[in-house]
Amino acid sequence: MRETERKILASGIELSFKEGEYLYRKGQDAEFVFYLKDGAFELRDEHNKPIVIDGFRCFLGLEEMLSDKKHRYGVKVLSNAHVLVFEKSLLNTLIYEYELAQRYFMLKMCDYLAFHEKVYE
Repeated sequence: MRETERKILASGIELSFKEGEYLYRKGQDAEFVFYLKDGAFELRDEHNKPIVIDGFRCFLGLEEMLSDKKHRYGVKVLSNAHVLVFEKSLLNTLIYEYELAQRYFMLKMCDYLAFHEKVYE
């Protein structure tokens, strides 16, 4: 699985974001998926409750992109950050190109959901 992860992450485009910028806003089309490499981020859900992600490497927007839905959260950068950006078409290509990619993305979604459970405890 490590080799699959290496190949997938190598396909992303690395971008830097400054404090106060948004990766995306709630209700936007999920045309891009973001892998958080470093930095702190604030997610605001439908109840406007803030969720802070700091130092947790994960994909944001993956579930919405795979299910062809709009983003459920707005994501604001709280400190200077580096992310990998994946276009929807690229992710679809990776899923079909690499045998274990679909499994990898499902595991990453489970990790993210487990993180949310921990945040809400």
